[in-house]
Amino acid sequence: MRQKLTKNNGYSLFEMVVVIIVLAVLVTVAFRYMQPNIDIAKTEETKQELKQIAYAIAGNPELVSGGSRTDFGYVGDNGSLPSSLADLVTNPGMGTWDGPYIEDDFYTASASIESEYLRDGWGKTYSYSGSVAITSTGSGGSITQEFASTSADLLTNNISFTIFDFQYCPPGIIYKDSISVSVTYPNGVGGMQTDVNNPAANGFVSFNGIPIGQHDIFVINLTSNDTIRSKVNINPKSNLHRDIQIPNVLWCDTSSGGGGSGVSGVETLRPNGSGSSSQLEDENCSTNWQCVDEVTADDNGTYVKGENNSWQYDLYNVENSSVGTGTIDSVVVFINVDGNHGNQKARTYIRTHGNNYQGSQLTPPSSYTIYSTTYATNPNTSSSWTWSEIDDLQIGAGLRREARLTQVWVEVYYTN
Repeated sequence: MRQKLTKNNGYSLFEMVVVIIVLAVLVTVAFRYMQPNIDIAKTEETKQELKQIAYAIAGNPELVSGGSRTDFGYVGDNGSLPSSLADLVTNPGMGTWDGPYIEDDFYTASASIESEYLRDGWGKTYSYSGSVAITSTGSGGSITQEFASTSADLLTNNISFTIFDFQYCPPGIIYKDSISVSVTYPNGVGGMQTDVNNPAANGFVSFNGIPIGQHDIFVINLTSNDTIRSKVNINPKSNLHRDIQIPNVLWCDTSSGGGGSGVSGVETLRPNGSGSSSQLEDENCSTNWQCVDEVTADDNGTYVKGENNSWQYDLYNVENSSVGTGTIDSVVVFINVDGNHGNQKARTYIRTHGNNYQGSQLTPPSSYTIYSTTYATNPNTSSSWTWSEIDDLQIGAGLRREARLTQVWVEVYYTN
């Protein structure tokens, strides 16, 4: 008996074509659906890499130790901008180079394969021409990361100092040339440069064209060869001022009204009333100015403090001068502040001719510390101070977060 064979038909060509078309449509739809997410991921990847490249060039401002910035990147080490992004990984021949400044996990020695950190999320090379911006164009548009407003913000900053003896007397016309102040910084071509100046009679000395970074400062008493060495951190767009006291020297005897420096005396003036601003919160006193007017600091006995993340400031009227004659060499404003529990901010304030002027931003420790700002001339007129301006002067402080202020006063240095 014969068995009947079952007939098994396969897919026809038409059916296979239909399946392929359906799959193609599904793949196309899926790709179109996924493409925006892919582009978003590539955009975020590119933005993060651009930020890391910017940090490599100009440093990460969020890296702080002891209240001071510690990272200044390529510019901080070399005093110049890199000529290309490759300089961040490969030394371009600079003796001051201390890289690599960015991790390049996909670096290859093959000249035919471009290093990974040089390409954006779409595989296109970043655009950089030695300026203050890096640009990605792989998305079809532009994604730009700036790391400064101008190159001058990174390369041509200003720093100044006022030199005093241990009684806060300036050197005067006799001793000014016996003091040498120098700052050492990278010169932008692979070496180090040292600028040296002598202070003026009022102790003021300044340096211009300084790049960002941590630089060495030397103050030398040429008579005794005693040397003070310190570090100064120059942030972008800085106009930094610092007072420096030299121990074991006495340039003037303020108690007797005369001295070798030619400075006849120093008059100290303290708050005696409210000024044009009372934004700080008082503690244990009826008005703000009474919290900060004491001759001897009472620390947390009476003080004013900040209350939030925004800057708040007080200004106080001060006593009229009892001197009123002679040439004013400089005006020095002092504040005694406590960082409370860390990462608080403070700065000096003065008001003259109806305008406010503030000192550099400070990060005081968690204990009361005295800071000062020196004005060799009136910041409003750029001329020597007058006694009527002293009588009209207001002094104070700006605080951020919960910093505390327990004292503020001004010292007027004058010559008859």
